[in-house]
Amino acid sequence: MKKFRTIYFSCFPIRNSILIFLFVFLSSQKIFAQKNDIETFKKLSTYLQTYIDYKRIPSISAGVYWKGKIYWLDAKGLIDLENFVPAKNTSLYRIASITKAITAVAVMQLYEKGLIDLDAEINTYVPYFPKKKWKLTVRHILSHTGGIRSYKSEEEFNSKMFYSSTRDAVLTFANDDLLFEPGTRYNYTSLGYSLLAALIENVSKTSFENYLRRNIFEPAGMKVTRVDRQRSIIYERVRGYEKSPDRRFINSPLTDLSLKVAGGGLISTSEDLLLFVKAILDGTLISKSTLEIMTRQTILKTSQKINYGFGFSLADPSDSLKWFGHEGRGTGFSTGLMIIPDEDLAAVYLINIRDRNLGNPSRDLINIVKEKDILVTKTLADHLFDKYNSFGIDSLIVEFNKLLDSQNSEFNMSVDECVYVGTALSEINKNSDAIRYLRVLNRRTPNNFAILKALADTYTKDKNDGLALRYYREALALKPDDSYVKNMIDKLTKK
Repeated sequence: MKKFRTIYFSCFPIRNSILIFLFVFLSSQKIFAQKNDIETFKKLSTYLQTYIDYKRIPSISAGVYWKGKIYWLDAKGLIDLENFVPAKNTSLYRIASITKAITAVAVMQLYEKGLIDLDAEINTYVPYFPKKKWKLTVRHILSHTGGIRSYKSEEEFNSKMFYSSTRDAVLTFANDDLLFEPGTRYNYTSLGYSLLAALIENVSKTSFENYLRRNIFEPAGMKVTRVDRQRSIIYERVRGYEKSPDRRFINSPLTDLSLKVAGGGLISTSEDLLLFVKAILDGTLISKSTLEIMTRQTILKTSQKINYGFGFSLADPSDSLKWFGHEGRGTGFSTGLMIIPDEDLAAVYLINIRDRNLGNPSRDLINIVKEKDILVTKTLADHLFDKYNSFGIDSLIVEFNKLLDSQNSEFNMSVDECVYVGTALSEINKNSDAIRYLRVLNRRTPNNFAILKALADTYTKDKNDGLALRYYREALALKPDDSYVKNMIDKLTKK
């Protein structure tokens, strides 16, 4: 008994020492983790400011979801340039085609309940949509393989027409022929998703907006996401912008999104969209097996595989990041959502301008969290037009040659970006300056189809048919099947 007491009491100091050690160890680990988080937060916020400065955009809102929670949120810049209104985490951005992911999840909820068959014809659920030459199924529409047309023009993309119902929106394309036999090709279309909104309404017996609110937004905790109604007064709604050909900010066209609510008509915040991510990853909105169905590659009848599932773009098999998500380019806005389910990691960005050379901030944010290096490039056209607007074409050409010679990695010097400068000069009717610049580009980068075509187009606009024909023919020699160049040669030859 005495021996037992000695052992028992002597264990107290040992046990206390162990507990104290564990407490100190775990506390230090927590402090270390918090310090790491603070450093990461600084890097993420610094990235946003660098991005705004390099890309010359009005504002950006962004966020990261990691390990079951919203890890970081920030917003920088101005959501209204004319009134100097700063961006906040509560600012409501048009999310453009990220809307398609939300619509697809709504459709798949009906599938889980046994209310729809993915391989049934769409007019089974939308009787006012006429039968087509070929069978057009729900699966086809979800994966953009149904042959439904996209916008006929930039004017339709920026439609100002108000449609009071989903049915009215669908009837704008309901009687159009399919572009191809469903399942044989891929043709991305926001209009097709309006047809899915009609399906949701007819099957659920409620409006598309009400269905989303009750079955997506409320269960996910998304408190501010809503339909972007052009005529409504919406507090904290962000203004959208574009850039003129000579790279000055301009207001984006007035647009009514009632034609494409289900394909690109919602407004939201980065926080709400990350709550949506959480709700699809943790099984709140759909089961994991349903999410797996949605994120499979689409296989065409030709056996070709498409990196698009149901409402989600998919990583190319060669990509080091195994993600799914969606990007959007709406009137005055650019957006992106990237989700890496195996790492319980996601990032989103919302920008109030539709522009070129925006890169992929979602990927950059993910790489920062993963402690990988990133590179943000400046937009060549912004820099060169600074020179042009201040000092003229000679200054622009000198600066361009200097950048090419130095191989400056700060700028995106891709052929497309270089060519754009020439076409932008032509767009503002500076054809002689455009020709001078494009001829320099052609000398520096010879035998390039895009450069030769741009040079030919500019000579055509300048009414120099002889030199236009010369460069069209040089372009055709590099790309003999190009129908546009063939048609231009035929047109000029017949003059």
